[in-house]
Amino acid sequence: MHSVQMTIGELFQERARLNPSLSALVGPKRRFTFSEYDQLTNQVAHYLLRHGVKKGDRIALFSETNVIFPLLFLGAAKIGAISVPINWRWSVEVIEWSIQHTEPKLIFYDDAYHSLIVSLHLPESMPTVQTSDSHDLDAGFEAEIRSCSASAPADSVECEDPACIIFTSGTTGKPKGAVLTHRNFSTTTVSLNNERKAGLHILCATPLFHLSGAGAVILQSLSGSTCFFLPHLEPSLLLKTIEKEQIHSIFLPPAMLNHLFPHFKSHPPLPSLKVITSGGSPVPPSLIRDYKSIGYPLAQGYGCTESSGIISFWSPEMGFDTCGSVGKPFFNEIKVLDRYTREEVDTGEIGELAVRGPTVFQKYWKDPAATKEVFHQGWLLTGDAVRVDEEGWIYLVDRYKDVIYFSGFDIYPSEVEQELHQMEEISEVSVVGVQHERRGELPCAFVVKKPESTLTPNQVLQFAHDRMDSNKLADVVLIDQLPRNALGKIEKMKLKEMYQPLSNSSPS
Repeated sequence: MHSVQMTIGELFQERARLNPSLSALVGPKRRFTFSEYDQLTNQVAHYLLRHGVKKGDRIALFSETNVIFPLLFLGAAKIGAISVPINWRWSVEVIEWSIQHTEPKLIFYDDAYHSLIVSLHLPESMPTVQTSDSHDLDAGFEAEIRSCSASAPADSVECEDPACIIFTSGTTGKPKGAVLTHRNFSTTTVSLNNERKAGLHILCATPLFHLSGAGAVILQSLSGSTCFFLPHLEPSLLLKTIEKEQIHSIFLPPAMLNHLFPHFKSHPPLPSLKVITSGGSPVPPSLIRDYKSIGYPLAQGYGCTESSGIISFWSPEMGFDTCGSVGKPFFNEIKVLDRYTREEVDTGEIGELAVRGPTVFQKYWKDPAATKEVFHQGWLLTGDAVRVDEEGWIYLVDRYKDVIYFSGFDIYPSEVEQELHQMEEISEVSVVGVQHERRGELPCAFVVKKPESTLTPNQVLQFAHDRMDSNKLADVVLIDQLPRNALGKIEKMKLKEMYQPLSNSSPS
């Protein structure tokens, strides 16, 4: 795939020229056309310049899912400044570390995070700016923005310049800041334009500190979609918004789709909703079939922050016999490497997925050692164990960091989880490697049973041992709910920490 030699600002100006009167951003209190969006982001750019922000400087964003985020992001991009979305669900310690690590010139925050900002220990020289009030633009902030020039700022931005720093989820340690460039975004956007028409109504309902939120908003804006924002994801409001605004498409992580399924099922049909897209964690085939049964196509994208969010894509049009895969490569080249020798494995064998192409990120911010480790001869190492069949379908086996080494075996937790999901009394399950004082690392299943179930750990163990090698599951812990991060990913490190006090069937 060829890269696109345009900056975000150039691409957006072209979009505003093509569709000036088309609605671009729609929030609870504001609606902007592409022409207004272009003008406002020019004013944001001049506002930043007025406050001493220049090319290469960072701005930190504590943002709700609303129109203000893209205004700040694109305004910064037009002068070559770098946006840093901050996960406001982190602990205060991690938030303070992320600020120290990226050294923003300005911190912008929505009013919902005022108390959080006040609680932070920030350098006195680091200004903070409140940008919103009750889901609308803060009056003082808007007045200053409107006082700035609406002309396009002088353009000294290049395609290889950083556009943003998106932190990885950090489920197994301190998050890393992935630097994504203008070229990453513009190449992805132009490719998406081949798949969709301008004017699609996209509902944005996920947090904007993650690439599935932030990246989607920017890409959809650049491709001419109308982005509708839902600051609070509440089931009835979500369905009401889809119906009222004639939403065509929405992205939701699997855990949220699982939670929302009864609501979709009991609600009258929503004929405008043409596709639901999911990702961020494996999408169970059963979930895809559940949504198909009530008339909603469920597609899935697979990728990582370092690949600008997408490596492959699967949709129902590709055939339900392959819905257990994560589809076929969408933008980049891929190959599967032996974990240890780095030689390419034979078709169908398990190995680590490597990716190369114009959507691969530039580096980890201020972390050259981690950057060097994640590349091999120009290929991004994803850390995912996969197999690719003869027809090119990619099947995700597991994260290598989650593989359990027990009694001389490599145990893939996802395979054990798939077997356990066959038990009707199990609602959710996660298998992790936990430390046992006598046996070292061993595979343990944390199980959430369905309401009214009388399931016991021994019954789960017996079920597993009847269907697979007994070494693949050594212990079972019953738990009320699985710990998850803001995007619904299971926090396996927390499960490992919980193991000793909770285990009620420890092996001898």
